[in-house]
Amino acid sequence: MVSLSPALVVEDDPAMRERLAYVLSTLGCDEPQIAWADSLTSARSLLEQQHFGVALIDIGLPDGSGVDLIEWMHVHHRLVPAVVISAWRTEAVIFAALRAGAIGYLLKERDDLELSIALRSIEQGGAPIDPAIARRILGWVATQLPGLPSPPDDPSLTPATTPVMLTPRERKILELVSQGMSNRDMAEALSISRLTVECHTKNIYRKLAVNSRTEAVYQGRRQGLLR
Repeated sequence: MVSLSPALVVEDDPAMRERLAYVLSTLGCDEPQIAWADSLTSARSLLEQQHFGVALIDIGLPDGSGVDLIEWMHVHHRLVPAVVISAWRTEAVIFAALRAGAIGYLLKERDDLELSIALRSIEQGGAPIDPAIARRILGWVATQLPGLPSPPDDPSLTPATTPVMLTPRERKILELVSQGMSNRDMAEALSISRLTVECHTKNIYRKLAVNSRTEAVYQGRRQGLLR
């Protein structure tokens, strides 16, 4: 079983470190249980000194690539799962990180709630991959396996889908999400707390079986929940 605590965060950007501290705190991993490293050198030193439940690693670091750290961990500390949280989204970097041993790849552009949900899945045995990354991986797999059979055309062979039921408030929040509003803006517009907005958003993600705002809007339109 993977634990998010204690966590090693390898990130040199102060703003992102602050974000990750908040995200981890919502998952029960408070500041005393987080070790910070701003380079490959400091990360290796910390890994030699103590055990971590997980390592969250950026790709672009002052003294090298996070991929190099993941490769080193796979040899010397392979029991510590590594998850990339980075702005880098080129195929070469993504596949290099996954081949090196990363169990997940998340993008910094996601909001705090999306990162929190993705990281929570690790404790349940998941391997979080950003939806945009997952689609690219699936596209690559499709090109490597051209002989895969097409889906059946017979409707009787296709599993029936149950319509998703959202509450009126959840539908309103999904509508505001589709307009690009932030959680803070939605809270002000609806005169509710930001935490309440995040709870409703989490329920929407669960009901639609998605992990991001983009996917939620896509599924909402696909299922007739949005005009």
